[in-house]
Amino acid sequence: MNTTFETINSLKAKWDALQPLSPENERRLWQKLRLEWNYHSNHIEGNTLTYGETVLLLLHGQTHGNHTLREYEEMKAHDVGIEHLRNLAADKARLINPGDIRDLNKIILKEPFWKPTQTPDGQPSRAQVIPGEYKTLPNSVITATGELFEYASPMEVPARMQALVDWLGEALADPKLNILTIAARLHHDFVLIHPFDDGNGRVARMLVNYLFLRDGYPPVIVPTEQKKDYLTALRLADAGDLSPLAEFFGKQLERSLGLAIRAGKGESIDEPSDVEKQVALFVRGAQARKEELGMPTKEILGQLSEASFHPFIKELERKLESLKAMFSKYEVVTENLRGTGARGSCVSQSDIGFQVPGGQIIMKFCFLGYKGEAALPFDHKTSVGIHFPPGKYTITHDDNVLVSKSYSDPVLSEEIDEVTARILNRTFGVIRGKAESLE
Repeated sequence: MNTTFETINSLKAKWDALQPLSPENERRLWQKLRLEWNYHSNHIEGNTLTYGETVLLLLHGQTHGNHTLREYEEMKAHDVGIEHLRNLAADKARLINPGDIRDLNKIILKEPFWKPTQTPDGQPSRAQVIPGEYKTLPNSVITATGELFEYASPMEVPARMQALVDWLGEALADPKLNILTIAARLHHDFVLIHPFDDGNGRVARMLVNYLFLRDGYPPVIVPTEQKKDYLTALRLADAGDLSPLAEFFGKQLERSLGLAIRAGKGESIDEPSDVEKQVALFVRGAQARKEELGMPTKEILGQLSEASFHPFIKELERKLESLKAMFSKYEVVTENLRGTGARGSCVSQSDIGFQVPGGQIIMKFCFLGYKGEAALPFDHKTSVGIHFPPGKYTITHDDNVLVSKSYSDPVLSEEIDEVTARILNRTFGVIRGKAESLE
């Protein structure tokens, strides 16, 4: 545990040193964490939207898949709850109180609904869930060993919730307690109370992130793939040992801080995985399918630029800039359909307009005045283009096609890394060949 917290402290110092982040880096970091938080926290509780469908819903307001209306509304309401929580955490002058916690439950559940339950003698029944209201009937869970685990009784809830936030204020003022230990106890004690008829797990994870956000950390994500480890840590906390739960949150916080630091440095925060490929759904709606054989709309190009073209250019810049130390001068010229250009030491993404159906963007990377040992100085120029003809878009390097895809198919992060690595390798190979031929 001490080792974990030492690592957290080291990462937190690096994160603090990067403040304030540029608006663009802040935006892309928060978007990633927000989407993952919504997807995983709801998925743990049984929501069946995929990650790609979550992206489609929250970023583009579109639905996909055969899911209940409640699942879509649940995801959107949870997103609103996250934003409300951020505002609570930003107010350092006051500590969260039981009313705030009830508001969070009210926001994420949104509307009253009926849920299946059973009577004390085991008969099927149903109960109405009122968002933001404490439970009025006892709740319990059957453990893995078949035992009945009773949460706090309805009569106990108000007093225990007040005691919980009172303890939180004292714990935050105690220099002997670290934030992971506080987070573990806050989460576990809240779960033992189980104050609401529904939404307790999501609110418990929100309270943990309230702590982290309030103290300047990025939020943690409890991955649905690690649900078993998460529940095991909670069961060990039931037995009196909070350290596994604190350790679990520490590992997730390490991961979030690592992402945040990379974002703060302007580096890629994409993490290739199978679930990421589902992001392709964001342009696979009916409109995109209709457009595939014709000219793409500005809307579709805008979506592709956000998901693929801008990340591609950023990674390409990063890789090719590693060669500029070998030359006296390095510049990039960008040209769009109309032949206008911009010069500078790097490509300004804000100057690149992708919303030009039928057009193209050409980036000319100019390495001028080789500084190494050679019989004669030489220059090297190489071009990378993104083209938007009917049917498919292409990415080329010196007129060689590297990518050719329909407008419903974005370039994913692992493909971006592969293609930019090929461009770097070819460019370096040509430069090295010229240098060796002149020696």
